[in-house]
Amino acid sequence: MGFLVESWPESWHRSRVFRVLSLGGYVAFNLPRVVTGLGAILLVGVAATHAYALATQATRDALPWYFVVYAVAVIAGCLLVGLALWVGRNHHVAQAGWYFGSLLSVVVIGVDVLTRVVYLPALTGMTGRWDFAPASFAFAFAGAFLALHTTVLLGINVAYPQRQRWED
Repeated sequence: MGFLVESWPESWHRSRVFRVLSLGGYVAFNLPRVVTGLGAILLVGVAATHAYALATQATRDALPWYFVVYAVAVIAGCLLVGLALWVGRNHHVAQAGWYFGSLLSVVVIGVDVLTRVVYLPALTGMTGRWDFAPASFAFAFAGAFLALHTTVLLGINVAYPQRQRWED
């Protein structure tokens, strides 16, 4: 009976899709501090672009209250998660930081696309404008964080405090 019931991670790791995405296990990097530092820097980049957008648009009184609340929440969340990644010595804190960072990145990408496709009150200037540089940078930083976390999940990269135990 045991061979009929297998867990999801076991079947996922044996699937062809996983082997293709993880490049067959032939490509891997053992730079945990660099990968974790890059993840924290990407989140700080998301926070910095939101802070820049707040600072430049607030002087014109062009931002509605809900966007200000969203931007402040994203800035605080990105800085907290980046700090958890950077100084998190506990494995569980760092792992939770990666997942919360991915959640924040998905939210940033979703709001970025939403504000350009859907008409929102008091943000009419954003609808249809894909050339607003701070939003494009936030989109790029969030997408890069998601891509980096995906490589960590696939085993291509290692994030601190984990290490590869390679035997030659």
